[in-house]
Amino acid sequence: MSLPGIGPLPLYGFQRPALLLFALVPAALLAVYVLTQARRRRRLRRYSEGTVTQSPWRHLPIAVSLLSLVLLTIALATPTHDMRIPRNRAVIMLLIDVSQSMRATDVPPNRLKAAEEAATQFAGQLTPGVNLGLVAFSGTPYLLVPPTPQHQATIEALKKLDFADSTATGEAIFTALHAISATAVVGGDKPPPARIVLLSDGGENRPSNPNAPQGAFTAARAAKSEGVQISTISFG
Repeated sequence: MSLPGIGPLPLYGFQRPALLLFALVPAALLAVYVLTQARRRRRLRRYSEGTVTQSPWRHLPIAVSLLSLVLLTIALATPTHDMRIPRNRAVIMLLIDVSQSMRATDVPPNRLKAAEEAATQFAGQLTPGVNLGLVAFSGTPYLLVPPTPQHQATIEALKKLDFADSTATGEAIFTALHAISATAVVGGDKPPPARIVLLSDGGENRPSNPNAPQGAFTAARAAKSEGVQISTISFG
């Protein structure tokens, strides 16, 4: 079966296959019609002296009627087919700094609360289907919400953040990259389109050298090599 502009449409079943039994009705009518026509031809040959010529188009009305009954029966049975719908594999990782420096009140009520509000608003307005994850970090990063299209999970996790010591931005970025790569394993062979959104006051003290193996600059280069963009929202 094919549809204009779509091409072949494979059928895999019917929602109400029992209704296909009604297809026996046009089949029976066709059999009756064929027998009736055969008897009619025999009578004509018996009682007519010459050859009787009849138009083949005389069968068209009954053919159209029977075909309509067949198509109506198929429609009532509701044919079904499988269709592959691409899943939105895009990933956005929110990285939120919960270090002690985020207690500062230069951004009211404080930097962390302002970051929480911004992240909550972002999650609430994000396009449905996009996978959203959350990493909170101080001296140690924590993957609070793995990438998921259930954005409410991130909104709820944002309500439970608390302060901790130190700031390891680089390790947080590496944690986000790992979460993104894990999503790629589940969703397909190619890495998903991804972005990291970093909400922080910009300070980093672990490690002291940002070019160290776990430093922020090293992590940023790793993100670039993997095609993951980093957007930074600064507080303070």
